[in-house]
Amino acid sequence: MDTHVSTWPETALDDIPGIVARLAANAPNIARTTAAERVAKLRLLYQVVFDHRAEIAEAGFEELGMNGMLHLLPLKDEIEYVCAHLESWMRDEEVEPVPALMGRRAYIKYEPKGVLLHIATWNSPVLISLSPAVTAVAAGNAVVIKPSEVAPHAADIVRRIVAQVFAPDEVAVVIGGVAAAQALLAQPVNHICYVGNNRVGRLVMRAAAEHFANVTLEMGGKNPAIVDASADVEDAAAKIAFSRCLIAGQVCLSPDYVLVHESRAAAFTDALTARFTAMFNAEGKGFAAAADLPRIINRHHTSRIAGLIRDAVAKGASIVFGGEIDEAARYVAPTVLTGVTDDMEIFQEEIFGPVIAVQAFATPQEAVAEVAKRPKPLGLYVFAGDREKAGFYLDNTRAGTSAVNNAVVQANVATLPFGGCNHSGIGRLGGRAGFIEFSNARAVVEDAYDPAQGSPMFYPPYPEAAAMFVEQMLTPP
Repeated sequence: MDTHVSTWPETALDDIPGIVARLAANAPNIARTTAAERVAKLRLLYQVVFDHRAEIAEAGFEELGMNGMLHLLPLKDEIEYVCAHLESWMRDEEVEPVPALMGRRAYIKYEPKGVLLHIATWNSPVLISLSPAVTAVAAGNAVVIKPSEVAPHAADIVRRIVAQVFAPDEVAVVIGGVAAAQALLAQPVNHICYVGNNRVGRLVMRAAAEHFANVTLEMGGKNPAIVDASADVEDAAAKIAFSRCLIAGQVCLSPDYVLVHESRAAAFTDALTARFTAMFNAEGKGFAAAADLPRIINRHHTSRIAGLIRDAVAKGASIVFGGEIDEAARYVAPTVLTGVTDDMEIFQEEIFGPVIAVQAFATPQEAVAEVAKRPKPLGLYVFAGDREKAGFYLDNTRAGTSAVNNAVVQANVATLPFGGCNHSGIGRLGGRAGFIEFSNARAVVEDAYDPAQGSPMFYPPYPEAAAMFVEQMLTPP
């Protein structure tokens, strides 16, 4: 499949304002639903997703060269976790009494934001379309989802799943490309969730500003892996090789480059290439014949990756492993580059393919300085032999998420907040963090319902002693 436009009928642009208006009109009713009612919807959602698993599997093969059903495991985990905890999350959250309350009760009331727009990307199209919607529905919002037009088979499956579970004024799906996204962004929604790249993320933020909508942005970035001199090189190579080729590297958390201590650089590079071979060419039939190596989503992105490699080589980088590309087949071999420098596009742009750069460093301080050259990544990985050494790298870098002695495993953990920082993202998704993200944390203070039992209130005119009382309160402890 090589298209940027859905092969199914797109939503008429003139219909989009009405779709959002219906959701907005029904949002107050959705807000009044109970935890049990929301849980029932979410359980039905997963059942319908499960019923479509064969189609989802086939769409994955068609669009990414892999079984799309594998993407459903995190969705199942998230729905089960949310359903198990939603009732407790919806309760008022009591806060600590402080002097300013003067004995009054205070609590946080989590209320729905209203209408949430979710614009999804294509690399795990069913999962990314539905996962943020799970916590948005759990929080009591009306939701409109725009799946990616780059994965049209999956987009149509999402449309049909949602139509089986939700009424059109509860959750709606809009099918289309850039024009549909622009039309949706022009609507007065309350919150926009976007998963994708920086360029579109900036457009989303500008559009959100017109209506003062909240935003959640998950945008990836140049994710580093640091391999310390104390690390187990074979273990680090195995985990980095696997995570770099997950969905052919088309994962926002995949490591883009490896900083490895100079004493281990040669051994690590050898171990990395050996692991690529063991995973995808153990029988010597060629990487292109590997059933477990997915394909790039389309020719456009394959060509983009090829251009990044050509630019790097032209500027002095070396291909020490791989490098084979078949744009017509959307195939990129696992590739290792060395000698990559800052003037190369591949060190500035997220690769989103099974290509990785390896660079040696002399001291831990040099490694963290290299990471600091670039915007804060979504994921940063540390491989080290003990916690103290790993702690140095964690304490001296900044990232949205991290893993120690592994990679990408911090994704889709329901008990962890997921998201980036600055260039790599704004806000948090998943589990309770997602519920809070898509809720308005409303601060409430309650005085006694019987005024005679209430906290004192001071009205003017004030006695002279009042000044002394204030001064006493201001005295440092």
